[in-house]
Amino acid sequence: TANANTSVLCNTCNCNKDTATFDCTEVKLNSTTSFPAEAWQSLNATGLMAKKIILKSTGLQRVIRFPAMNVTVLDLSFNDIETIESQCFIELAQLEVLDLSHNRLRTDTLTPDIFEGHYSPEFFEPLIKLRELRLGSNQMHSLNPDLFENLPALEVLSLELNTFKVIDSQAETAISGIAALVSLDLSYMELEDIPTYLFHTPRGLRYLNLTGNLLKEVPAALRRSEGLTWLSLDENPITSIVMGNEFPVMKNLTYLSMSYMPVLSVIGRGAMRGLVSLQELHLTNNPHLGILHQDAFARNDTDNPERLDWPPVRRLFLHNNALKYLDAQMLVQWDAMEVIDIRVNPWSCDCTNRWVVSTLLPIIERTTPAILNNIVCDSPPQMQGISMIDLEHQHTKLRCLDKAGNNPSNDGALLMGLLIGVLVAIPLTAAIWCIYKRGCFGLFARPGPASYSRAFYSRTTLNEEF
Repeated sequence: TANANTSVLCNTCNCNKDTATFDCTEVKLNSTTSFPAEAWQSLNATGLMAKKIILKSTGLQRVIRFPAMNVTVLDLSFNDIETIESQCFIELAQLEVLDLSHNRLRTDTLTPDIFEGHYSPEFFEPLIKLRELRLGSNQMHSLNPDLFENLPALEVLSLELNTFKVIDSQAETAISGIAALVSLDLSYMELEDIPTYLFHTPRGLRYLNLTGNLLKEVPAALRRSEGLTWLSLDENPITSIVMGNEFPVMKNLTYLSMSYMPVLSVIGRGAMRGLVSLQELHLTNNPHLGILHQDAFARNDTDNPERLDWPPVRRLFLHNNALKYLDAQMLVQWDAMEVIDIRVNPWSCDCTNRWVVSTLLPIIERTTPAILNNIVCDSPPQMQGISMIDLEHQHTKLRCLDKAGNNPSNDGALLMGLLIGVLVAIPLTAAIWCIYKRGCFGLFARPGPASYSRAFYSRTTLNEEF
């Protein structure tokens, strides 16, 4: 590593020619305003052609215009930035990634002129190469409707941890106008709904993060995000996903996460039938999720309506829920899956889950044996705490529960006890009856009429008869 030490900036921060990086992370600067043009020019004079500038956690409050540099990544995060000078980045023609997250930027101070570039006949004044903009964790409640008009190449936008509560018409105009948008992070913004046409214009949207909001149902706006491949709805207060509130047809969605949902209890029939290409599903750490319907994924085949079809799920995560049963027909080709995680659920070890022990657990043992722990029976009571893989190893045949929810396998001891009781009771009852009828060979016989007559009758002697 060769260090450039002739610039005043390199006396304070780390200058690395090998990686073309200027790093001032956690260096408390003398001024709350970013370095003037002269200081940056002295950096260029050292031969350090910085591609990456990091001014993270420096205490900056104000950012002024940068001189011409070949910078592609500029990190200004974790400061106290409140204002940014107009045309601040106009000379950074190669800038691709700009991180302004974790600052104090407000809706009224973050204006379109900040991102102005040099004039172009095709676009007004674009920063032609800026493709990623991180604005998370600021103090914004909306967006200037023209905020991104000078960013025609913008593909990645992060707005997480700004308490919008609602995406108003101004913010909707700003976001929906980003034609090249590929990835959008709207997590932890306290959103109760998503505008219906928010995703209508950015047809190339692939990644959408809605984690940690206040959504109570699957957003209807997803119907217009046809190209989406990755979606997270974690930590939203959705209670159930059933017919009428099911996922729309999303032919390209391959990844879905709905974890840490505080009140989710039911994934009903047809809830995910529109996710025809789903490959990875995370339904984990949902304390009330007890029903995962056997037909949640099944759909009628387009060419042959009488034939059912299922998505090609390859990675299924169902750990830490309240599931008692898992139906074998919920998905197909279980043996082709790469990961099946069903740990820490209150499984019922009866005949309904017989296939889990005999078929599913051997698949898990073959593919990912490390996640066989904590797959145990919770009911019936006499099997509580028993490892289900041990049942498989012992070739235990799970019995069906009776109408009272009890395991008939317990009835053997009860029936044996009843049989022994009957066998003992029959001769005992007979003996008592005999004693009763015969008076225990006359010792306890009741006196009859003959006994009384005999008391007054004495047999005459032979002499008396004559």
